[in-house]
Amino acid sequence: MRWEFNTLNAGSVTHPKSLRALLRGEPLQTKDGDAYPIDRGVLDRFAAVCSPAEQERLRLPITLHFSADVSDSAYVIDELAADVLHRLEGWGEAYRYRDGRTWLPQSLAVDLLLRYGGALQRLML
Repeated sequence: MRWEFNTLNAGSVTHPKSLRALLRGEPLQTKDGDAYPIDRGVLDRFAAVCSPAEQERLRLPITLHFSADVSDSAYVIDELAADVLHRLEGWGEAYRYRDGRTWLPQSLAVDLLLRYGGALQRLML
C-alpha cells in the first residue's frame, strides 16, 4: 500500500517556492527531479490578490491533502494559502480555516486542481 501512495505522489514538489520567486521565473522540481510547470497566467492571478509581503510568504504549489480515511473531503493546512484561495474563489464565509485546516468537498478540491494550472498539487495520504 505504501508503494502505491508513493507512486501516486511521485510528481509532487517537496520544496515549494515563494510566489515572488516563481514570478521571477525560478523553476520548480518534483521530488523525482523533473520540471514542475505552473501556468504563468495562474501566477499572475495569485499575485493580483496578494500583497508584496504575501507574495514572499506564499509557497506554491499549494498542497491539497486527500486522505483515505476521509472519502468526501480534502484539506489545506497552510493558513495563508487557504486565505488566498478564499480571495480568488470568493467563498465568503464558506470553507474557513479552523483548527489548523481548511476542509473542502473533494469535488471542489479536484476542480481547483484542474483550474489552477499547477499552482495546486495533491498529496494522497
